[in-house]
Amino acid sequence: MRKFIFGIILLLGISASAQDSVRVLSLEECIEMASSRNLTIKQNQNNLIGAQSNKRQAFYNFLPNLNASGGYSYFDGNNINSAGDVVSNTSRSSRPSISSGMVLFNAFANHHLLSRRRHEFEASKFQLENSKITIKATVIRNYLNVLVDVENVRISDQRLEFLEEQLDREKKRVSVGVGNLDAVYNFQSQVANERLNNVNLKNQYQSDLLNLLQSIQIESYQGVQIAPLNIEDLEILIEYDEYNQVLDEILQYSFMLKSSNENRDAAQSQFKQAKSGRYPSITASASHSRSYASTVDVEYAEQFKNTPSNSAGVTLSIPIFNRYQIQNSIDNSKVAMLNSQLQNEQAMLDVTNAAQRDYLDLVSAQTSYKTAQENYEALNQTFEFIKKRFETGNTDFYSYLESLNNKNRAEAQLINAKYTIILRKRILDLYRGK
Repeated sequence: MRKFIFGIILLLGISASAQDSVRVLSLEECIEMASSRNLTIKQNQNNLIGAQSNKRQAFYNFLPNLNASGGYSYFDGNNINSAGDVVSNTSRSSRPSISSGMVLFNAFANHHLLSRRRHEFEASKFQLENSKITIKATVIRNYLNVLVDVENVRISDQRLEFLEEQLDREKKRVSVGVGNLDAVYNFQSQVANERLNNVNLKNQYQSDLLNLLQSIQIESYQGVQIAPLNIEDLEILIEYDEYNQVLDEILQYSFMLKSSNENRDAAQSQFKQAKSGRYPSITASASHSRSYASTVDVEYAEQFKNTPSNSAGVTLSIPIFNRYQIQNSIDNSKVAMLNSQLQNEQAMLDVTNAAQRDYLDLVSAQTSYKTAQENYEALNQTFEFIKKRFETGNTDFYSYLESLNNKNRAEAQLINAKYTIILRKRILDLYRGK
């Protein structure tokens, strides 16, 4: 009994005296909250910042560097002069300089690096968008699971209320000597079974509600309920585009596939960059410096003015033997490139399989909806007929109970079909960019 009361409290979310504190969330609000709070999305946003910095650095590699240096030295000690005498000496010196260098040729390694960083940046952008779509789809699934649970609980509540009314009716009939004690026992058994089923359904509701609230990372779970969806225009939802059109649009829009394509291209550029290490490189450098020494009997400013020193040069570097480091880099980048191609093929399969699964579920729900609707109407009519016969004693309890079970099962199937249509259509539209 305590578990039953606890389940009712959980379902209601709050007590009757605290109705003003109920917080009702719509599907759009849940999606917005999840998108702004999800940690995976935030991590991908940070990754995008890093990828943008890497791309900017790869562009700067084409520019010359510029460095300034300077030093000051002080000496105080004894030296031996040319005559062999020990003399005391104190001296100060400095040599400030500025230098610059630039890569003239490195077998297009910088070009390949820039291409790689650009692809990685685009892949990070697409990965961020894909994470947003993924969390939206997760919220939609969790939201509609809760809606189905609410409807199942509602059906169970109605069934339990009905069985309890019938139980009270049979008890009154027995008390006046016109009832059947077997029917009372049968109804008591059915009421007990339905109470257990009702608690299980409410526990399932709480579990699915918790999954939803965790996915949107809400601050407080107490008093939270979700708003029902408007399914008045269900006939419009049943109509949908052909599978080939849907699949083509999903493949064109899929951020997962776009990110995988960019990662594949980035791995190819990395492989080309690694192979550039086999070829010679040419760099140019130049520097300018001034000097000062206290041993010269000239003022500092005069020395600094009259001691310019300029240098310039070009350096050719040819790799001959580097302990197989270049070859190892080539081998590793080749493996990464091959794996990225396999990952790209896997991404194509994953996107296609997900589209097929969601579309098949949608078509199945569309197919079963009209049948479930007709089945429910027929079984409900049958139940009302048998109910009247049972109340007048013209049919047995088991026929009555079987008719009730069939009606409840048909109603649950109809509701599940409705929400499955909504679920799959919204997810497919999400993957199509609509």
